[in-house]
Amino acid sequence: MNITKFEHPYIPNAGSDAKEELMMSIGKRNEREIFDMIPDHLLYQKFNLPEPILDEYTLKRHANAILSKNANLNTHLYFLGAGCAPHFIPAVVDEVLGRGEFYTSYSSIMGDQGRGQLQFEYQSMMAELLDMDVIAFPQYDGGSSVGHSFRIACRLTKRKKILIPKSMSNQNYQIAYNYINQIDGKYCELITVDYDKNTGLLDLNDLKSELSEEIAAVFIENPTFSGIVELQAEEIGKMAKAVGAEFIVYADPISLGVIEAPGNYGATIACGDLHSLGIHMLAGAGVGGFVMVKDNSKYAYQLKDMMYAASPTNVEGEIAFSYEAAFDRTSYEIREKSAEYTGTSSGLWTALAGVYLAVMGPKGMSEVGTIIMQNSQYAAKRISEIPNVEIKFGGTFFKEFVVDFTKTGKTVSEINKSLLKKNIIGGYELSKADIELKDCMLVCVTEIHTKADIDKFVNAVKAVVQTGGK
Repeated sequence: MNITKFEHPYIPNAGSDAKEELMMSIGKRNEREIFDMIPDHLLYQKFNLPEPILDEYTLKRHANAILSKNANLNTHLYFLGAGCAPHFIPAVVDEVLGRGEFYTSYSSIMGDQGRGQLQFEYQSMMAELLDMDVIAFPQYDGGSSVGHSFRIACRLTKRKKILIPKSMSNQNYQIAYNYINQIDGKYCELITVDYDKNTGLLDLNDLKSELSEEIAAVFIENPTFSGIVELQAEEIGKMAKAVGAEFIVYADPISLGVIEAPGNYGATIACGDLHSLGIHMLAGAGVGGFVMVKDNSKYAYQLKDMMYAASPTNVEGEIAFSYEAAFDRTSYEIREKSAEYTGTSSGLWTALAGVYLAVMGPKGMSEVGTIIMQNSQYAAKRISEIPNVEIKFGGTFFKEFVVDFTKTGKTVSEINKSLLKKNIIGGYELSKADIELKDCMLVCVTEIHTKADIDKFVNAVKAVVQTGGK
C-alpha cells in the first residue's frame, strides 16, 4: 500500500493501522491520490529543511532571531489601514481573554454560562452602539458580513440587483462577490454607483439613475473606504426605501462615538468588522464580521448564525443565558435546507469586543473617536503643507484620508520604500484598489499616534518627495 509506518510522537495524526483502513475504505493507496486534482507542478517537490534543533533553549533563540526580523508596531511607525488599523487595547481586555474559560471555550456552546453571559452582553452593547436590535454570532470578517447582508436583502425583496459604491473596499468587494456567487451559483448582480471626484461622497444623480423596482438593496460604507464620512447617508436610505429596496450600511464600530449610528439614519441592515474593538491586528487575522437588523422577525429570521438570549430560571432572581434563541432558523439546525452555510466563526473575538466596549463605555467611545478625528485632521493639515502634495477629497473624514502625490513625480511605491528605510510603514497604495486613484496613498491615523509620530512621518514624506529621501 506504500503507507509510511512511522508515527511521530508529537503530531497527533491517526496511527498507521487506522490510516491504512481509511485509505482502503475510500479506494485510495496514498494521500497523493486523494488530491489528484492538484497538478504535480503545484506541489512542493523537495523541502530544503535545516538540521533539526533538538534542545528547547536553542530552538527558542532560533525562533526569536527569525521573529525579530519582522516589522511591527514595536519597531516601526505605522500608518497603514485600508481595513485593519492599529488601535490601543486596554490591558484588561487581554487579561480577561487569557482566562481559561474564555480562551479555550471554542465557540461557546455546551454549558458555558460565563461565556454565554459575555456573548449576551457583547450583543447588547453592539445593539446600543449601532442602534440596531438583533445580532447573531460573527462571520469570518467584514467582507463575509457584506456578502451575508446582500443575500438577506435578496431573500427579503425577492430581487437580484444590488447597488454598491464604486469606491467600495476592493477586498470586501471580492469577498462578498465570492460569497454571493460561489455557494449556489450567481445569487445576485452587483451594480456600481459612481462617486463625486471632489468630495468622495456617493454621486446621488448616478444613484437615482440606477434605482428601480428591480433593486434589492443600496449598500454604502460609512466612513467610506477612503475615509470620507458619508453625509448623505440618510438621504440615500430614503431613496432606497422609495423603490422598496433595503438600505445596508457598513460601519466601523470605533467611529460610532462621534458618527451617527446606522440605525438612527435608516439602515435596515448594518454590517462591518469587529477588528477595531480591542482586537490585535495579528497580521490581518484579528477580524470578525457582524450583521445586525432591527427587532422584526422578518429580518431576524434571516440571520444564519446563533443568537444569545437571557431568560429567568425556576430560581427567583436568577438569569440564564442561552445560545438557542430561534435556533431552528440557523444553518446548524437545517444544514441541507439552509439559505446559507456557516462554519467556525470568529467567536473568540466577541469576548475581546465585549470587554473593550464594557471598559470604554459611551464616554470612552466618544473620547477615542474624538482623538482619532483630531489626530487625522492634524496629519492631513501637515501633509497638505508639503509642496506639490494634495489631500484628494474635500469631505469630512474619519481615521483615513487620501493623499495625492501626482505632482511630485514620485509613485506611492517609491515613497513607501523610502519610508520603510526610516522604520516607517506608509499608507496603502490606492492604485491597487481599482477605484481610479493612481499615485494616491490612503493614510491611516488613529489614537495611538502622537504629535511627534505624525511630525516624523510628515517630515520623512517631505524629504522623500523633495530630495528623493537620500
